[in-house]
Amino acid sequence: MYKRVRRWAGDRRIATKIISVSLVVTAIFTASGVVGLLNLRRLVAEQDREYRVNVLALARMTAVRSAVGSQQESVLSYILSEPGFYRDSYAEVIAETDRAIDTDVRALTRIGLPAAEHESLRAFAATITMWRTARDAALDAARAGDQRKAASVVLVRSEAIARAVKDRAGSFLDQLVDAVDDGARQVKANSVRTAKLMGLLLVVGALTALLLSVLAARTISRPLREVVDVLARVARGDLSRRVELDRDDEVGQMGRSLNETLGVLRKAFEEVHHRASHDGLTGLANRALLRERLGAARDTARAGLPVAMLLVDLDGFKQVNDAHGHVAGDHLLTVVAERLLAGVRARDTVARLGGDEFAVLLDGMDTREDVDAVADRLLAALQAPTGYNGATLTPRASIGVSLWDGEIPIDALMHDADVAMYAAKTGGKSRVVHAHLNASAGSA
Repeated sequence: MYKRVRRWAGDRRIATKIISVSLVVTAIFTASGVVGLLNLRRLVAEQDREYRVNVLALARMTAVRSAVGSQQESVLSYILSEPGFYRDSYAEVIAETDRAIDTDVRALTRIGLPAAEHESLRAFAATITMWRTARDAALDAARAGDQRKAASVVLVRSEAIARAVKDRAGSFLDQLVDAVDDGARQVKANSVRTAKLMGLLLVVGALTALLLSVLAARTISRPLREVVDVLARVARGDLSRRVELDRDDEVGQMGRSLNETLGVLRKAFEEVHHRASHDGLTGLANRALLRERLGAARDTARAGLPVAMLLVDLDGFKQVNDAHGHVAGDHLLTVVAERLLAGVRARDTVARLGGDEFAVLLDGMDTREDVDAVADRLLAALQAPTGYNGATLTPRASIGVSLWDGEIPIDALMHDADVAMYAAKTGGKSRVVHAHLNASAGSA
């Protein structure tokens, strides 16, 4: 009887020790989980604040850049217009964009930007002040009737200001990418520390510790690694990945916030890239994108497939502006852009070079006769009348054509097409003239 009592007591002490060890291991994991959750909550809060500041700064800066561009166009239109309704309308646009720029800049100064970004903002504000000084001098000259002086001031200063605005916006974008990169490294470092802690607890724990570590890995480590992977891709410039977490805790909140941020960043990057490569009025490619497409077409030309550059210049466009106003002129430019796009293939490029001058790149035709057919078809399509506010506008155009073998420089190709276009104008207008033909040989 005594031996059985001692054996029962010994078994009970062993069971008590096992239970105690299990409770200690459970307490360690519980404490580690609480510390991890607190750190994770702090990390989520810091990352969320940083993302919101950067995204808001990007949105504000994009709006400022758009307002500056609209104002520059309105200032030039104000100078070129006569006193009256249109000039007053342009003056209202200038005043409205001034207010919008001031509002956005003030907002940027209050959102808690880092020191480097704040310094960039201060430099940008100084650039805006320089622009306004030049702009006011031009407007004063225009009001005094000296349009030549006003246009000279604006045209000389506006190019430099536009380049400065682009540089400042680019600097902001670079700083945002750097901020996201820093955040990715910080999250990765925290994940590494968490993984080491998990490993230590796995060594100490037995089956209970192993079970808890597996659960922790499934609920914390995997989503954190996914977030880190997405952030690392963002740091390399890849904004296509998204975090796929279907949960309502802090990790899920961080994933949703990151996905929203990536969506805004990608949209902003695409908008900035589109503005840099397309014409603001017509949506066509600009001169820079046209040169890029020409470079890509060089191999096609060297392979023997005809590549052609068509320069299209509207005839009598100034008379349309004088008779019906600049809004009617803008309408006519958009109509011409639509007709040019409708008359070419998807692989071809239609660009607006400025004013009433357009360019069409035919990238690889079957024969040279096909180039002639496209040019004649475009000329006929452009001459169809179009209505605007009860008035009938009938566009006319002169087209210069230059074929490319891929050997001469791009500037020489553009020059040949330009010479042919002016030959079409001097030869009677509303004509197509080839660079290798005499002006009198152009077809109507």
